[in-house]
Amino acid sequence: MASTAVLLASALLVTSCAAGAPANRSETGELTATLGSGAVSMNYTVPQLMSSTGLDRRNGVTVDYRPVGTSSTNLVAGVLSGDLTFANPAITTAIDAVDRGSPLVFVACTNYAANTLALRNDVIERIGVEPDAPARERVAALRGLTIATSAEGSGNNNILRTIIRSYGMNPDTDVRIIGVQDTSAIVGGVKQGQFDGAFYGAGVTEQNIAAGEASLWLSLPRGDVRDTIGDSLAGALVVRRDLLERDPDLVDAMFDATVAAQRLIADDPAAAGAELRTRWFPDLDQQVFDLAWQQARSSFPQDGRCTRTSIDQLLDQMRTTTGGAYSGVDYDELVYARAKG
Repeated sequence: MASTAVLLASALLVTSCAAGAPANRSETGELTATLGSGAVSMNYTVPQLMSSTGLDRRNGVTVDYRPVGTSSTNLVAGVLSGDLTFANPAITTAIDAVDRGSPLVFVACTNYAANTLALRNDVIERIGVEPDAPARERVAALRGLTIATSAEGSGNNNILRTIIRSYGMNPDTDVRIIGVQDTSAIVGGVKQGQFDGAFYGAGVTEQNIAAGEASLWLSLPRGDVRDTIGDSLAGALVVRRDLLERDPDLVDAMFDATVAAQRLIADDPAAAGAELRTRWFPDLDQQVFDLAWQQARSSFPQDGRCTRTSIDQLLDQMRTTTGGAYSGVDYDELVYARAKG
């Protein structure tokens, strides 16, 4: 994670130069913007669909979409430095930056956590709990198991810890959580028996499930743990505050394009899935894609809203996980007017 000094320095530089920054317009006066995200993933379904279906242009803005495959910290830094107009980082990373004083605004919330946990089939037989048992029993059955996820401090890792803690266990002592950077190493580790299971966003554990090596154990999109952690926000579209104030028409257009992509998913998930498969995941095994999309497609808001309740809930989870106070986060300042609710 970038240091506080780097993020604040970026914020101060941007603020000092904002008055002379050029407007985001083409030579013919059309609205333009750059939008960065991580590497191609179902976590970024909203900007991917916005780009490949032309929903940006239909809503009045031409977006140069850059799925650059970098970290959320670098995406935030890109917006603060002016290299990117907008970005779609992990929402927890953006909140950390705002808490440290970075002048970011949430234009829209793009997705809820689409994480799934899969356990090896031989492990399920050993623990004697069925995959359709009540969620409390399935979480309790993780005691003593080795579960792979992304690195410590990441969204995946934090959500897994929150789930375990919310059901009365200690994620540091009751479950062995292994942070792994490479998703192929997670899939291979489950296959080879190095890990009892894995917890990740849609498209990873489904590879083990499709191969017959594992079974779906917990699904956030399905609502398995909604009673304890609710619908956990995972991504947000962010912009610098000075740009919002200077060019509200541009931010309006980006909000409209974001909601249009979310409405496409809600109104015609089959068409949205076909577009994703063809344009963004052409090499992914069809069975793996179908399993992943079945989970992921229900993990998107339909209106771009970042409600006060959902942000408060997320902050409570982050306080529990990190011990931070997050006193620098003010909902009314954090969220763009049209995204409030």
